[in-house]
Amino acid sequence: MNQGILALVSSIGCMSAGSLQSLADAMHIPHLYIQRAPSGTPRSSCSVTHPTKSEDYTLFVRPPVYLNEVILKVIAEYAWQKFIIFYDTEYGKL
Repeated sequence: MNQGILALVSSIGCMSAGSLQSLADAMHIPHLYIQRAPSGTPRSSCSVTHPTKSEDYTLFVRPPVYLNEVILKVIAEYAWQKFIIFYDTEYGKL
């Protein structure tokens, strides 16, 4: 694939995650949702919605890692020239 979105990786608030999940499912885009608390610890309070159909493009994970460092390493490793980071007021700030 030379153009377009290959995958969506997000770590935003619970309410915004549902919107991105719906978008990913509708557009058939793989979506990795990293559930994090502002302190960097895993968060488990987000409710997960499962689509009624078998096509679910979102994977919810709760990794115990410092996310900002991982994102920067991935960007550097793949030498990405363009990328977009979606965030809200509490989560995902670099």
